[in-house]
Amino acid sequence: MAIHSTAIVDPKATVGDSCDIGPYCSIGPDVSLGAGCNLHSHVVIDGHTSLGDECEVFPFACLGKKTQDLKYKGEETYVRIGSRTVIREYVTINAATGGGDATAIGDDCLIQSYCHIAHDCTLGNKVIMSSAAMLSGHIEVGDAAVIGGHSGVVQFVKIGTMSMVGGFSKLGQDVCAFCIADGVPAETRVTNKIGMQRNGKSPEQIQAVISAFRVIFQSDLSIEDAVAALRDSAVEFAEIQTMLDFIAASERGLARPKKK
Repeated sequence: MAIHSTAIVDPKATVGDSCDIGPYCSIGPDVSLGAGCNLHSHVVIDGHTSLGDECEVFPFACLGKKTQDLKYKGEETYVRIGSRTVIREYVTINAATGGGDATAIGDDCLIQSYCHIAHDCTLGNKVIMSSAAMLSGHIEVGDAAVIGGHSGVVQFVKIGTMSMVGGFSKLGQDVCAFCIADGVPAETRVTNKIGMQRNGKSPEQIQAVISAFRVIFQSDLSIEDAVAALRDSAVEFAEIQTMLDFIAASERGLARPKKK
């Protein structure tokens, strides 16, 4: 373990083996760092915040401070960050609002510089947020999703697994799994073929997703009729079932292209 002489680490904090805490870091009493974490310098971690093993946090990140939600009444809330997640410069991650709730980030994520993750957001594993992407409260992001730089996401939106939000987008509705949304306001444009390839999907699985995409987003069917038309295909391809499950769980509706 290496803790720089200028770092302030509360004696009650839990610091795992082989952590490296750089100059002018500030670690609060209820913080827990897993083994092998590297805090470069000027990192602030406070509140009931836990990091898994081998996380890397770059200068001027601020993690675990209280929610900016005006409904907050001082309850004990949490930030939980998985292992091997990288958090770059000036990132802010706020604690949840309701007592016992958590803002949660999975394993192997990359949160690039100047990103903001608000209260009660949940990010899966291998999520990438490009620089200056902003998440409002209560957003759910699936595994291996990518959120483009300078994009803004409205509260309670769901972003599906292996999906992508284009840079400089304003996203107010849900992005179905395996799809790409882009624009102001963002609309679903195409399947995330490259993302699926990078995450090990076979050509047959990718083609099944493309076919389902055409039914959901490019046909004249209603969402209900599109789902009914795809139920048989979902038996053969788990990816289609994932899309149908996502649609069933959507509360804000899909970011479908506007009819011309």
